[in-house]
Amino acid sequence: MRGTHQAKAGGAASLGQRPPRLDFRVALFSALTLGLGAATLLVFIRHFERNRAEETATLHASAAAQAVVDRLQPSDLEGPISAERRRELDRLFDARVLDDVTLTSAIARSDGRVVYATRGSDVVGTVLTSRELLGRALAGTVSSELVTTPVDGSERKAFRAYAPFRLADDSTGVLVVDKDYGPIAAAARRATITVAVVLELVLLSLWLCLFPIMRSVTRRMNRQLDTIAHQALHDDLTGLANRTQFGKQLDEALEAEAGTPPRLAVFFIDLERFKEVNDALGHDYGNELLTVVAARLADVVTDDEVVARLGGDEFGVLSERAIEEVSALAVAERLRTAIALPCEIAGVSLEVQGSIGIAMAPEHGTTRDELLRRADIAMYAAKRGGAPQVFSHGLDDNSPLRLAMTGELRRGIESRELVVEYQPQVDLRDGTVRGAEALVRWRHPRRGLLGPEAFLGAAEQGGLMRNLTRYVVEESLGQLRAWRSAGLDIDLAVNVSARDLADARFPDEVARALADHGVDPSWLELEVTESVLLSDRLRTSRMLERLVEQGVRIAIDDFGVGYSSLGQLKTLPAKVLKIDRSFVSSMESDRSDEAIVSSTIELAHRLSLHVIAEGVETPAHLARLRTAGCDIGQGHFLGRPVPGDQIVSTAHALRSSWVPAPEADVVPLRRTG
Repeated sequence: MRGTHQAKAGGAASLGQRPPRLDFRVALFSALTLGLGAATLLVFIRHFERNRAEETATLHASAAAQAVVDRLQPSDLEGPISAERRRELDRLFDARVLDDVTLTSAIARSDGRVVYATRGSDVVGTVLTSRELLGRALAGTVSSELVTTPVDGSERKAFRAYAPFRLADDSTGVLVVDKDYGPIAAAARRATITVAVVLELVLLSLWLCLFPIMRSVTRRMNRQLDTIAHQALHDDLTGLANRTQFGKQLDEALEAEAGTPPRLAVFFIDLERFKEVNDALGHDYGNELLTVVAARLADVVTDDEVVARLGGDEFGVLSERAIEEVSALAVAERLRTAIALPCEIAGVSLEVQGSIGIAMAPEHGTTRDELLRRADIAMYAAKRGGAPQVFSHGLDDNSPLRLAMTGELRRGIESRELVVEYQPQVDLRDGTVRGAEALVRWRHPRRGLLGPEAFLGAAEQGGLMRNLTRYVVEESLGQLRAWRSAGLDIDLAVNVSARDLADARFPDEVARALADHGVDPSWLELEVTESVLLSDRLRTSRMLERLVEQGVRIAIDDFGVGYSSLGQLKTLPAKVLKIDRSFVSSMESDRSDEAIVSSTIELAHRLSLHVIAEGVETPAHLARLRTAGCDIGQGHFLGRPVPGDQIVSTAHALRSSWVPAPEADVVPLRRTG
């Protein structure tokens, strides 16, 4: 497999064999074209010279006929010519017809029979063979043809011209003149050679002038081809291999030898907080950050590893060294460490983190698409866990069952099959229900009542979280209005997702829903998890500030299971902190968790935050939370989720059964049926 440096060079070679030299091709084809043009021109010249010679022969024959017609007698066409008359005609033709290039001449009657011939009495009495030309001549048109005629015992080519004449008694005949073709051909050759030499010299000069130009043009074309080939396989911004090149090299690496499946690892890297950099500093500085990260990745990969930019803030690495999970995690840690090095962009010191998902071949797939998809799935798990993640089949939310669930959930939301139940949030000082958290359920037509764990994953993967939140907000705000109208002074808590806070329209939707139901904004509390806060802190903070400006309260949900801190929370507009149930449930058995809960409550109060403890399941939980000074409790011991119309009775029953805590550690609570 080619290394990183090989992936960055030789783009044309990656696309296939380099085409032959264009300058040689251009020179060859231009020379052939010029040669063909010259040959065509020479043929034309020869044809022109022949036509001119033929015209000369016909003109000479016509002039000769005019020269001798006045000396011819009608008797010359009637019968055999006497010897004395032949001598007269010989003298006449020698003087007016014959010259250096005229081989023979003859007189023929209108029927084509020859009655006289110079220097060759053997043709006298014969009939002319070309009846067509004879007819044309008798019709008044001087015509000619190229023939072979015997002269002095040898065959010679000649132009034979037929010139008509008319005597005093209106009898007609034809004067036949044979012009020697040899001198004509020689003159044509001399003219052709001269023209050919001049023409070839001109064409050669033209070709020599064009050749440097064509060579320069072809060199420029070659450079452009190299650039196009490089751009086809490399990322313009970072210079790394692009997705196409990465996929091609992955395919090559996956080509199994006989009986030996290839072993390799694919790493899918996504930069955290990159959108925050783009929003805060602008896309130019975002691109600068990408080039810095790309250079760092290229520096830490080995020669037999390939790094590529797959698109946006996503990078991929292919390693044939990492053939086991331990070695793959070591490579991932090397990559993550390189990405996390501090850098300065636009005068701002940044520490960028990378979420890295890993897929191994052949364990997780044997094709490009399988490995890239599963590395992508593992990357999202790495975002949630905060560390590089190797793919496992339990992470794959795109199973056929999940896809079917997504379609059914979309239909269920539209058909209003979802119901909202409410779990009381109880004041631990006097047992008063201060609020209720809205918890969605799905009354599935075939599977019955489903809890959120059965369908929230499908909603997340299918892009339905925004639809789900709108549904819950509308339902629960209507219920809140009903509680308040019934005299129950409680507030409503609703969970919101990262997709909600990423949508700039969300605050306006909340404000519109509050107005539609006549609900005071201070009665509504929106719960945001730590993972949402950490994913895009700048955008989330802005969104939360807009909601707070409307009068809505913000609660941090599941505090303690992520990587946030109370020091970071002081910059957020939150008023409530909810301690995760995992800490509360182990307070009885783990004194460390009890200490964590107590310390969190104390520090939260110092930051003027109200504290809600989730997972209150036993009297001991309640007692320890009371001792630690927790404000609000929520859990099955205090009240299970119930339909909205049962909250009023639940609140009254809970308040009437509440007994103030004695000085002892355990707070008694009378439970009624």
